[in-house]
Amino acid sequence: MKPAGALILAAGMSTRMGQFKPLMEFNGESMIRRVVRSLKEAGASPIFMVVGYRAQEIRMHLAGEGVRFVENPDYASSQMFDSVKIGLEEAVRVCSRILITPVDAPLLSVPVIQRVMKEDAPLVRPSYKGRPGHPVLLSAALAQVLCLYQGEGGLRQAMESLPVALADIPVEDETVYMDADTPEEFENLLKIAAEREKNR
Repeated sequence: MKPAGALILAAGMSTRMGQFKPLMEFNGESMIRRVVRSLKEAGASPIFMVVGYRAQEIRMHLAGEGVRFVENPDYASSQMFDSVKIGLEEAVRVCSRILITPVDAPLLSVPVIQRVMKEDAPLVRPSYKGRPGHPVLLSAALAQVLCLYQGEGGLRQAMESLPVALADIPVEDETVYMDADTPEEFENLLKIAAEREKNR
């Protein structure tokens, strides 16, 4: 399995959630720490994180975790894709491949991350029954091209504009496409986690 670094997007203001998502507790652990832990356990290194809103709290919360922080000073007025570009510009300096995931994916699993990392294709993402999910994996060369994209549609549209085919990898994990953007989505992910624990 080729090495890959990771980029976690955590600059947003969690407006739809009504609480600060990165530090929300999910089964006894903050969402942000769960995502970092899963990436580490899967072998991703180094781990970059784009921060903005309440950045200092995140830095303190993850002190000692070895995360490399990148600041998005315009977090209040920018889009998620702006954070992607800010983070990738740092990550490509030291990574040949980079995984990208949002911070609000507390059920991001080690097997899925490793399944994606096993692929040699320059642009990869997992999918469940045709629905694309996280994390996306791309080569450093493609990341540099992605950072030049100026069109509409954010990360998804930018990926579709790249000069290579996107490799969708089927996985048997419905949570790959599930984020916790709202309280309802958060509760749903908690239920799924509880169900999985019960069926172990």
